Amino acid sequence: MAISVNATFSDEQRKLEGAYPINMYVVNSSQSGWDPLYYAHHTQDVYGYALTATGIVTATSQLYTAIPINMSDIKTGVAGEIPQVNLSVPNTDRAIEAVIQDQDYLRGREIYMLTAFAKHLPSGATAYHVGSSDDSNAYIKEKLYVDSVTSNEQAVTFVCKPKFVISNILLPRRRYTRECSWNYLGTECDPNSSILSATYATCSYTTASCEVRQNIHRFGGFPGIPKAGVILR
Repeated sequence: MAISVNATFSDEQRKLEGAYPINMYVVNSSQSGWDPLYYAHHTQDVYGYALTATGIVTATSQLYTAIPINMSDIKTGVAGEIPQVNLSVPNTDRAIEAVIQDQDYLRGREIYMLTAFAKHLPSGATAYHVGSSDDSNAYIKEKLYVDSVTSNEQAVTFVCKPKFVISNILLPRRRYTRECSWNYLGTECDPNSSILSATYATCSYTTASCEVRQNIHRFGGFPGIPKAGVILR
């Protein structure tokens, strides 16, 4: 897979001796907005560059938290497999697990993987500034999404995959549950205000509730999901 880089990055990578590369990760912890978490695979916290909600790298300095992250190779095959990468983070003191549990295990969230040479990171007077020749355009960037997460006392592992664009349309975010995921009487549930709210003040978010309200065509769940052996969150 070819990745375009600017001339500064290209010149640095051809040197036999030069600055070392740093792998950095930006995780969007918000399901509906932009709440980035910045991490770097480094021995200490380090200043890098901030990202916008659309994933554009800016010239604004941003402190990345140092954490040992093991990343597998991105592999594809001739059998049509979806390329994926595994990111493993030590689960020391359950600190990372606490983060993911508070954020629905980050399923479906974006992860940006940035690789930049240390000398091209922001320069400054603190120990966290390792750059000497700032260049916010000298990096390799890849974007994946969290597909699933596993955790134990040793590590938390994120399985990340790309999201494909279907007919250039971004499908709305949906929760894959048996129950309806729409807000009751909201625009997805009752766009024409046809439900008698005085009669039906609350909803159990089941197909039975929709049938009583003659609104089954607006049901926002997936009743075909098997009940046995499935944990619904």
